[in-house]
Order: sequence, then C-alpha cells, then structure tokens
Amino acid sequence: AVVSTQSTGINSIPEIILLLLMWSLGVLMFGPIIYFVEKPADDSVAKNFTSAFSGMWFCVVTIGTVGYGDIVPSTDLGKFLAAVYAILNLTIMTIPISIIITKFNKSIKKGT
Repeated sequence: AVVSTQSTGINSIPEIILLLLMWSLGVLMFGPIIYFVEKPADDSVAKNFTSAFSGMWFCVVTIGTVGYGDIVPSTDLGKFLAAVYAILNLTIMTIPISIIITKFNKSIKKGT
C-alpha cells in the first residue's frame, strides 16, 4: 500500500505551527538574555556577543544542535543559561515532533 505523506503533513499543520512558535519564542526570549549576561560590565566591545542579534544567532545554532563554535558564552552564568536553554529546547521540541510521528504511524497503519 502506498502511504500518502502529503495527508500526514496537512494533518500535522497545527503541530508544525506550534513547533515554529515555540522555536521563535525561545530565540526571542533567550537571545537578548544571553547577550546581556555576556555583555561586559565596562561597556567595552563584547568578545562574542556583540548585539542581541548575535545572542539570537547563538540560540538558533543551539536549537539546531549544530554548534558552530563561532559564538560561545564565556561567563559561568552564560554557560549555565546556554545549558538550560539547550535542555529546555530539547524537551519542548519533542512534544509536537512526537505528535507528528504518531500521526504518520497511524497513516501508515491505515494505508492511506
């Protein structure tokens, strides 16, 4: 039986939107936080995090588990927040992804 992945994809649109929404909120929330934690107190140029957008870039790379290494936290608090963000991200992202996989498995069993 041929399984239509198109119908599974269409049925999973709410979960995909939820996944993108949670991803966006995480980037918009943690990006500026990590920037302000890593910003030097004397207002000199930051080593890695030069703006809130560089903090957001770090969050995007962390979400994708790519970890380029071009921007890394140097303070203990920054490292702790990065670890918390990575763990929260993994736990939050598994919810919609598991729902999508369940829908795909049901579609395979139905043979539609």
